[in-house]
Amino acid sequence: MIEDIVGGAFKVVGRLLGHFLIEIIFEILLKGPGYLISKQFTKRELDPDGFIVVITGLLFWGVVGFASYGIYTSIGGSASA
Repeated sequence: MIEDIVGGAFKVVGRLLGHFLIEIIFEILLKGPGYLISKQFTKRELDPDGFIVVITGLLFWGVVGFASYGIYTSIGGSASA
C-alpha cells in the first residue's frame, strides 16, 4: 500500500519534471532562436509554432555545434602534452 503511494508520487513528479524539460528545450532553446532568425528574413506574419521556426532553430543549433567543434579543434583539440 505504501509502495503504491510512493510510486504514484514519483510518477507525478517525474511527469512534471519531464514536462518542464520538454518545454524548456523545445520552446525556449529550439523555437526561440528559430523565431528570432526567421523573423529577420520573412516579411509576412510568422507563426511562432510553425515548421519554418522549428527547422530554423535546428539549423541554428547545428551551425553553433559545428562552429564550436571547429573552434575547439583549431585552438585546443590538437594540443598534446
